[in-house]
Amino acid sequence: MLEHLALLREQILRCEQLRDAAKSQIKRAAFDRAFSHYTVLASVLEGAIAHEKTESKPSRP
Repeated sequence: MLEHLALLREQILRCEQLRDAAKSQIKRAAFDRAFSHYTVLASVLEGAIAHEKTESKPSRP
């Protein structure tokens, strides 16, 4: 899952760069939507990773 998170972060960065460099409003909007979607996916994946870590810890009596 960490590899997927790293890939998502790379895609977020690339979408941000392409959005900022885009000359057309349509392209800026498209890359902004992709940026937003990838950001949400990364957030969900981070939550899943955190949840998995808390579940894998042995509970103390």
